[in-house]
Amino acid sequence: MPDLYPFINEGYRAMVFVDGENLAIRYGAAKRQQGSPDKAEVVHIPEVAVWAPILSPRNSSLSGTRVIRKHYYTSVPKGDPPKLQEVREQLKQQGFEAPNVFPKDKTKGSKRVDISLTTDMLLHAARKHYDIAVLVAGDEDYIPLVRAVKGEGARVHVWFLSNGLNPQLRDESDYFVDLDEFLL
Repeated sequence: MPDLYPFINEGYRAMVFVDGENLAIRYGAAKRQQGSPDKAEVVHIPEVAVWAPILSPRNSSLSGTRVIRKHYYTSVPKGDPPKLQEVREQLKQQGFEAPNVFPKDKTKGSKRVDISLTTDMLLHAARKHYDIAVLVAGDEDYIPLVRAVKGEGARVHVWFLSNGLNPQLRDESDYFVDLDEFLL
């Protein structure tokens, strides 16, 4: 297994930003293609969320790095308040201090996931709240965000599944982790 947090020195601060909606959709597609069941340690809410404890140690300390906060962004079809709260609680149980769960509209989809992740990641970079951003996403739309965060002086690590990764996003990152080894 690759090192999830290379190039990390004692005292570095990191934040994790997960486009969980896209990750869950890509994970579901990969699982259907493989025709195999979920790994026992993988928590999967179809088209909403997917995560594994190995990716989010509860002690928030990784190779001497202090993880300041873990953000998760997703949307829920028919997102009534009790369902939204249920998903938030499930994400908190996975170690996410900042779960952002939005209702998904059938006609417009869910643009709040991408724009909320982008706003938060860039705002925290501009305020120098972290040294390393771990972006769990694969969309080409995040390339300008990665460039802007690097322009603020932070490193950007991109983690994603191979079936949904834009090659240019991978090239723009400082480091890449293929999540196939951890989730599939």
